[in-house]
Amino acid sequence: MRLRHENTLAEIGNNHHSGKISIKSMWTFTFVLGAIITDVYSQKRIPDFDTTQLLTVEKGKYVEIEFELWMDPNLPGAPCADEEYLEILDGSDQSANLLGVFCGRYLPDVTLRSSGRNMSLRFSPHRRYQLLSAYFEGKGLNVPVATDLRNVIKTQFVLLNHSSSLWCAARGGPAPRIVWRRNGLVLQNSTSVRLQINVTEEERNTNYSCEVDDHGQLKRKNIGLVVESLIFTIA
Repeated sequence: MRLRHENTLAEIGNNHHSGKISIKSMWTFTFVLGAIITDVYSQKRIPDFDTTQLLTVEKGKYVEIEFELWMDPNLPGAPCADEEYLEILDGSDQSANLLGVFCGRYLPDVTLRSSGRNMSLRFSPHRRYQLLSAYFEGKGLNVPVATDLRNVIKTQFVLLNHSSSLWCAARGGPAPRIVWRRNGLVLQNSTSVRLQINVTEEERNTNYSCEVDDHGQLKRKNIGLVVESLIFTIA
């Protein structure tokens, strides 16, 4: 959209310098300028917050957010290992489906979408992160964004006989429903990108997958497990 705006404005500019500005060009300029203004002002800045923040848009729309996640590089520790993160939930309830968990010193250009008009953001208790260039807006449910599974990790690590999580980072708009399967049988069908499991010795070779409906086209990713055991040492 922005590229088309730039091209159109460039064409009008060229016509102006050549002394040829038609009524059609003027109407095009007016339309493009209006589209740019609408695009800019439809976005709202995500306010600064301590732990949780609810984002709500008009009925009949879903939430789309864009942000960068940043932590001061001079602060000690390792954010992900120290369980410092930003959770994004699909709804107003703090027990809503999980759309994503983000951690690291710096994450640029993150875009995420909900399935409905509410989205919740929740920082871990330490709250040492900052949101930069953070905006949200409402997108029409009748204007979908293609769903993809490009960010799904095909091999994931789990702990033997302990609660573990599998992740299916599906992206799309509205947020797609993710069908989790174990050996072909449905385990979970929701917008949550996380499936919590407990792998026993007999389940080491279990086959897991996640799949989404990309507006009529089925997409699936198989997920292989690397099962590790906790090793306790006595000092």
